[in-house]
Amino acid sequence: MTLPEWSLPAALGAAALALIAWNFGHGARLAAHPSVGRPLRVLSGLGAFLFLPAILIAFLAPSAPGARVLGPLVWLWPLVTLGVVVQAAWALHRGSASLLITTPITVFDALVAWVAASRWVDGMGGALPEWTHAPGMAVSTLAAAVFGTSVFPWGAALLMPVLAPATPARSRASRTARALMAIGCTTALAMTVLALPGANSALIETRALLPAPVEVPARGEFAIGVRLFGTLTGPPSASTARHELALADSLGVTALHLVLAAGGASASALDSVARSIESRRDSLLLIVTLPLSGSRAVADDAQRQRHAALIERAVRRLRPDVLVPAERVTTGFGAPTIEEWKRFYESAATTARRADRRVSVALATDASTAVDSALTDWVMQGGSPVRAVALSVQDRGAEPARLVRALNALARWASLARVVPDAWILGVPTAPAVTGEVVQQRLVGYTLAWGAAHPWVRGVIAGDAADVTAPMGLRTAAGRARRALAEVGGALRTQRETPDAPPPVPPVVVPEATPAGRSLAPDSLNPPRA
Repeated sequence: MTLPEWSLPAALGAAALALIAWNFGHGARLAAHPSVGRPLRVLSGLGAFLFLPAILIAFLAPSAPGARVLGPLVWLWPLVTLGVVVQAAWALHRGSASLLITTPITVFDALVAWVAASRWVDGMGGALPEWTHAPGMAVSTLAAAVFGTSVFPWGAALLMPVLAPATPARSRASRTARALMAIGCTTALAMTVLALPGANSALIETRALLPAPVEVPARGEFAIGVRLFGTLTGPPSASTARHELALADSLGVTALHLVLAAGGASASALDSVARSIESRRDSLLLIVTLPLSGSRAVADDAQRQRHAALIERAVRRLRPDVLVPAERVTTGFGAPTIEEWKRFYESAATTARRADRRVSVALATDASTAVDSALTDWVMQGGSPVRAVALSVQDRGAEPARLVRALNALARWASLARVVPDAWILGVPTAPAVTGEVVQQRLVGYTLAWGAAHPWVRGVIAGDAADVTAPMGLRTAAGRARRALAEVGGALRTQRETPDAPPPVPPVVVPEATPAGRSLAPDSLNPPRA
């Protein structure tokens, strides 16, 4: 039996509403209860009535639309979670309610407050040790496993604190509800504890990846860029376009990356984007990605024709240097076959070159499956209309070793290629709000150094210029530069100062098993031990 796609989000929404109702009901009841004491009444009332506005601020403040108004109030959510912990500990100390109910609720609230406080401190620019982010990363990893990788940057924010009861239950329904809440908190704690070693190991791997800053070797033809506007579903807002283009200009990037959903490839959206970057087109390389609306866009003729119309419209209006007609290769049950993918890329290349013969069509891959391996071999053995490879790893920073494995696989494929095409690394999979900004800085620095050390890598898109819909960019939606931005700026300065320097092979190595069952020799940067 297969559950419908809406079942998990619906279950999550129902659980969130139940928690809101629980907190409001218990908080209102305790705030008016004369026997629990004034401090506990105040804490319960504040926790109940500030809960909803605080969590809305926590969700909306990291995005571009909400940053200007709600950004100064981001402290409210960690403050509310700390207040709920104190309320639960006070209720536990009073001992009026069952300890079997209040104990797991108190421990769960402590976990929520830990995650919220660490996210807030790191979001304000503090450099916390990696292990402080392990609980939040464990929760985010679990959320991503259930709901998909797009949830990873928000996974830790799914944790909601629970007000603890401070009086005995008066009815069977009340006892049942309390028992269910205690069981839910215990289950969440157990799952987090089980995921904690893996999260901590991933953070340790990142620390070992670059124990010291690595200088990015200069190479004149090596492009360094950023992605603008997030995933465009329509014309970018004027403020977003102004701030992100100003950042790109101040950095002096040599490449821009745009990702256009179906709505973002409409005539009005394309005209808006084209006007915003028109004055910069002579000095910048432009990469455009068109995500598929579904796997049927590859196998179904009608869907493929509609996607071809999007390709032609985007190429004619934006005149990109590189076009990636699909964001990734989909695999699994019901996914297109290798032959269907080849026909899709052949058709996309024909359509793109009919609109502009200078455009180079790139194969999207994350170097993780047998299909990726077969399609990359098809490109690198020559004879295909695809002239480039675009590596895009989608794990959002949950597993830094996966990025290293993908880079190693790409290097191995290039060493076996008959004709080595240009390779692009489209983004570094990071989520600084979950793993911390130091982890983002290390992954960006590592990827830039790795790309510059391999002559067939044409360029690296270091990440989103700024937060648009999720906290993943090089700069926050409020305008604060994250640590990784300094890595990008330093690499670009090196490129400008020594444009003709030979590309030395830096000292980096991470031995990892290869994807798709192939035996790939490690080919990466190995930092000296600190």
